[in-house]
Amino acid sequence: MTPTAPSPVILLAGVPGAGKTETLKEVRRRAPWLRVSDPETVRDGLRRLAPWLPYTLGRPIVHTIAHVLALFRILRRGGPPLIVHDPGTRRWSRRLFLRLARLSRRPAIGVFIDVDRDVALRGQKKRSRIVRGPAFARHWRRWLGLRSHLIADEEPTPGERWPQIVLTTRDRAVDDLLALVSR
Repeated sequence: MTPTAPSPVILLAGVPGAGKTETLKEVRRRAPWLRVSDPETVRDGLRRLAPWLPYTLGRPIVHTIAHVLALFRILRRGGPPLIVHDPGTRRWSRRLFLRLARLSRRPAIGVFIDVDRDVALRGQKKRSRIVRGPAFARHWRRWLGLRSHLIADEEPTPGERWPQIVLTTRDRAVDDLLALVSR
């Protein structure tokens, strides 16, 4: 990234439990100058406003608000790189991310955390955020298809052209992200 080049917009993706939130916590600690769009911030705010609301009922509210905030942050030009937390398993969401990055004339980078299913399920349990079985099965099925394209160095879906994609592991995610945004 040169001083005159626009800062990138990075999608940090992975199935629920892959380690996105923990990765972002460490990235924030090591590079506080980065901008991060993370549902965790919205979740914390909702928890303060409505501590009585069960997570399962608040989840759709959290994700809707987080998506809207991320979209506005992507469109805001200038400033440091932006990292957006999203599972990345939904085609429409990745395509919207790409379109908005193009509209803001910023390069889009996809960073996908690859974990085994059991690791993802343990990650959910560790954080006490269990995604319902059918919903996780959908994420996992879509991830397997997406992952096969990423490993084969193909477009995730026809016409979904990313300037750069990084397939990483839970252990390498922080270092890989920081390498992408080093000044």
